[in-house]
Amino acid sequence: MSVFVPLASLAWQHYRPDVPEWPAREMARVHRWLFENFNAGGEQHGLLAWFLGAVLPSLLALVLIVVLGGVADLLAWAGEVLLLYLLFGFRRASFHAASTARTLLAGDLERARSTLLEWQPGLIAADRLEDLLRQTLEQTLKAALPTLFGVLFWYWLAGVAGALLYTLSHSCLVQWQGDTVFSRVAGRVVFWMDWLPARALAFSFAIVGNFQDATECWRGQAAAWPDDNDGVILAAGAGALGIQLGGSIDLGGGEVQRPELGMDEAPGSDSIDAAVALVWRALLLWLSVAGLLWLGSL
Repeated sequence: MSVFVPLASLAWQHYRPDVPEWPAREMARVHRWLFENFNAGGEQHGLLAWFLGAVLPSLLALVLIVVLGGVADLLAWAGEVLLLYLLFGFRRASFHAASTARTLLAGDLERARSTLLEWQPGLIAADRLEDLLRQTLEQTLKAALPTLFGVLFWYWLAGVAGALLYTLSHSCLVQWQGDTVFSRVAGRVVFWMDWLPARALAFSFAIVGNFQDATECWRGQAAAWPDDNDGVILAAGAGALGIQLGGSIDLGGGEVQRPELGMDEAPGSDSIDAAVALVWRALLLWLSVAGLLWLGSL
């Protein structure tokens, strides 16, 4: 388990936050092409497409890193740093969240809705300011898993192949989610790859936030959320921050009832910044634990 590769990637993102977006766009384009050309109506076709769009590129990346390592260890290390630099995406997510927070603070509801939709195009943005604030908070906490902690978890568990397989599987699910049969395999893979890191992240939120409230909300509320992994993260995150998420929201066509998560206090104008800070504190906790394990192995 390398601690220095993710540290180098995160430091690179700190000083060069403008991560190129074309790899993600090309990845999405390839997965849409697989959907259009392999979707013959059966679950097995989704399995084949997932293998071609996620497993095969991950294996090729592993081979490339091994070849680079055969030439020079420094080249393999640099290749891993570059890959994680491209896979880590929470800094971009936090930027979008902060932009939405500023527009909400200024009272520009339409601009805030537009900013949120630029970040999450498939989302139906709420019409009321307080609902939009809760939506932004929920998207911020949920984004921490696929754009940061899930990548880190699978990198430490299975190297670059694991980190890339995790991200590519998520991309497959996003591009294929309109077809429940074709996306079933990708959905199962994503669910189980998210299961353990989601709970590790929720526990980290409890440690770096309000431990008692986070764990009580996790135990008592998470199961009511439609998505099990999202429910764990949102319930623990809301409890750690001492705010309420979920609940009914007005989406224009009427109110949508959702389970309430967290505490009784409504989120305020500073809650989005607090949520981003909670994520970064959880990351410091993960890196600190990994560093101690590395020192213990010497």
